[in-house]
Amino acid sequence: MILCDVITIVRNAESNIHETLNSVSNQDYRKINHIIVDGHSTDLTVQIINSFPHNKTCEIHTQESTGITAAFNEGLRYVTGDLVVFLNAGDLFINSQVIAQVVESYKNNKWLWASGETISLSRRKYLKRYIKQYDQWQQELFLYGNPICHQSTIFSQAILSQIGLYDEQLYLEADYDFNVRASLISQPYLFRFPISYYDTTGISSIKVFQSYIIQKRLRKKYFPLTYKQNLIIDSICFIKAIKRFLLIPIKLYL
Repeated sequence: MILCDVITIVRNAESNIHETLNSVSNQDYRKINHIIVDGHSTDLTVQIINSFPHNKTCEIHTQESTGITAAFNEGLRYVTGDLVVFLNAGDLFINSQVIAQVVESYKNNKWLWASGETISLSRRKYLKRYIKQYDQWQQELFLYGNPICHQSTIFSQAILSQIGLYDEQLYLEADYDFNVRASLISQPYLFRFPISYYDTTGISSIKVFQSYIIQKRLRKKYFPLTYKQNLIIDSICFIKAIKRFLLIPIKLYL
């Protein structure tokens, strides 16, 4: 039976960790191992995790190093399953059947990694946006940002062994870099159904101009273009960053 590891990175998330635990625990698919990496929480997060009635195998690890990218790698070091998905504190699976759907697709299609649709949520969940799937995969999608939502992406052990770990020099956009490296090995299989609800109030959604600068550097590393092409793409991405910046108050208070 296919084992799916769900990695949750958490630090001081007493207000929303219960929802994420419940979302994993309520999955119909039985063979799930929930790997939780706690970044030395100082609130009630760990107590909530320990007292939760887990319906799936659950292991809790204290992060040894610092930074969210290091926490991703910490979680990957404990992976033993065939499939891996990151579902951070505050994020939720779309329903109780989604992992069963993912596993069934993996068995039938033998993909190396896959990406599904997402519903993004503001802090109080009043604002929702359904992020539909692309008609077809194109590598050029990376030129205008990260086209793949972290919480709706599933990696097989086969491709993880080739990609390696996240780049811990990147405190933002490590998933962008990771996804590009994965795409250079194999294009993602595209699910036509949503995987997760995505909390849009995380650090990468707030520090939009820092993310813009890092993506710009990574884009030029992986996709060498002419000066004119870079100028056009940089301008489009900067305008998108401004729009995301203007949306921050809405995300935080609705």
